[in-house]
Amino acid sequence: MNLSWLLPEIKGIPVLMYHRVWPDMANSLTITPEKLQEQWDWLKAEGYSTLSLSQFLDIATGKLSNYPERSLLITFDDGYLNNLTYVYPLLQQLDWQATFFIIGGTLDGTYPLGEGVDEKMTPVHLRTLDPNVIQLAMHGYQHEHFKQISNAEIKNVLETSIKIFERSGLPFYKSLAYPYGARPKGSNMEQLKEAMPQLGITSAFRIGNQVSRVPVPDIYEIRRIDICGTDSMDDFKVKLKKGKLKPF
Repeated sequence: MNLSWLLPEIKGIPVLMYHRVWPDMANSLTITPEKLQEQWDWLKAEGYSTLSLSQFLDIATGKLSNYPERSLLITFDDGYLNNLTYVYPLLQQLDWQATFFIIGGTLDGTYPLGEGVDEKMTPVHLRTLDPNVIQLAMHGYQHEHFKQISNAEIKNVLETSIKIFERSGLPFYKSLAYPYGARPKGSNMEQLKEAMPQLGITSAFRIGNQVSRVPVPDIYEIRRIDICGTDSMDDFKVKLKKGKLKPF
């Protein structure tokens, strides 16, 4: 019996975080195409609908209060090529939207593109995506760990990422998903939050494994729910409502 259902339910909008999609591979970062389809077919049958990043941010900031009760935001980190192969067609089939958080270095060729399950999309791939289906946003320059570098270095990372996106000509949002979900601590984080609006960064997403309250308490600490390839359908349903699984 899964006692995680005893966790309190948070009212808000689930922001789901995925990474890679690959046949016959299930781990913390990778889900099979079949399991992804199963999850999304269930969501569709239950009456859930997706939000674009701009719609979600309007709700998060209180600009928009009228939205479908069963709304969610779907996000994918790192810009894997398998997202183009498996995620994009499924979104089109369901008439859904999602946000891809892209590592800036994959746009200017300074970050390794990898191969196989780790291969990343290039600007050529990203230009094939319909912006009405996929919204692009930022995920660092070299996938930096923000707890391990100074605020000055973080600011440079963000400025560089914005410039690279602008040079690419790709439509994007100045919204950030913290790489590794990592953020500075204490006063350093407060200073970073003061710097981000000056850079034009409107919002930032962490992990946190909670349903995102709306309007959000802190636009630079929007919580996401980590969806793993090892999650059962029962696990997935618990996470959707409660944000996390709790060992009892």
